[in-house]
Amino acid sequence: MRIIIADDNNEAALHLKKIIEEVCGVSVIGIAKTGREAVKMAELYEPEVIFMDVAMPDMNGIDAARELSEIQPDLYYVFVTAYPDFALKAFELYSFDYILKPFDEKRIKKTVRRLKEKTAKQPLDNLAVRVGNRRVILNLHEILYIEKQLSKILIKTTLGEEYLTFGDLKMLEIKLGPQNFFRCHKGYLVNLKQIREIIASGRTYELLLRSGNKILLSREREKILRQKLYLIE
Repeated sequence: MRIIIADDNNEAALHLKKIIEEVCGVSVIGIAKTGREAVKMAELYEPEVIFMDVAMPDMNGIDAARELSEIQPDLYYVFVTAYPDFALKAFELYSFDYILKPFDEKRIKKTVRRLKEKTAKQPLDNLAVRVGNRRVILNLHEILYIEKQLSKILIKTTLGEEYLTFGDLKMLEIKLGPQNFFRCHKGYLVNLKQIREIIASGRTYELLLRSGNKILLSREREKILRQKLYLIE
């Protein structure tokens, strides 16, 4: 389960992150310092849950939740505040739960476990990609590889299509999971079912895909890939 924390108090955010990640199967994928930054981060990384401080500069947590609810209606919110009255208002509006400062670790972990049960779902079959003003839905089986290009990513499909969009390769690696996709190089994420051959290329390696495309495979990742594909010699 992927979580974003939004809190302008960095010390409190890091403490909350530590508590949350003590629950197995949970990862805090980002920390935002303002409500506006939380909105942008949630749009980019598409978490399941946001732990949202109510009082933040630029945009408060309630307004951020109000804006995000129109974009990502399935997002769960846990509001964080030192003021019980604010917590009650937030809870009535959008919240799955609220927690008060100073933190009660047992209460937080209980909430995170409940959220894990709520967000448990079948393996991902599709990926929504924002291209300009369009939102394209790609079947994961049709994705050949994903390549990092400066601040953007290029998605190449088995149908010969290419989609250039904003995104983070590490976040996609987490989202797509290790069953079907493999980080073969710092700049590439490949569909495991599309690999035809591992080719030695000087002091490094390449992957020949079923489409005929070749992409880079680092020396460090080559050994891991061979183990993953049961190609140990």
